[in-house]
Amino acid sequence: MAKVLVDTCVIIDILLNRQKFVDASYNAVSSLIRQGDTVYTTAKAMTDIFYIVHHSLHDNDKTKEVLLKLSKIYQILDTKEKDTLKAITSDVTDYEDAVMVETAISNEVDFILTRNIKDYRKAKIKIVSPADLIIRLSTLLC
Repeated sequence: MAKVLVDTCVIIDILLNRQKFVDASYNAVSSLIRQGDTVYTTAKAMTDIFYIVHHSLHDNDKTKEVLLKLSKIYQILDTKEKDTLKAITSDVTDYEDAVMVETAISNEVDFILTRNIKDYRKAKIKIVSPADLIIRLSTLLC
């Protein structure tokens, strides 16, 4: 069973039904869950998700309900001080992405699922897009 850290953009694609991305994101996460893999997000991602979903819903209670539902699907990883400090000197140039990488590494995650592949090019962990994951899983089933 794999441990997969799902990037904020993939979760938001699903929650906000972003037409260009929702199918691949939803199918990738659903496939992981169906095959018994563990899907994670980070505490920092949850705050970002709250902000973005609240901006769409304009309702604190409904937004909190969304976060509670997410917490039943995704295990939430804590980012530690050492993760934030390592991210400062990371080869991953976007600091938030570097923090996610370091959090994934320190929690022994197998890969990060993101459609933002270009910002993770120098990550020292495997990076997979939802579309690529679906292709890989479908070839395994054939």
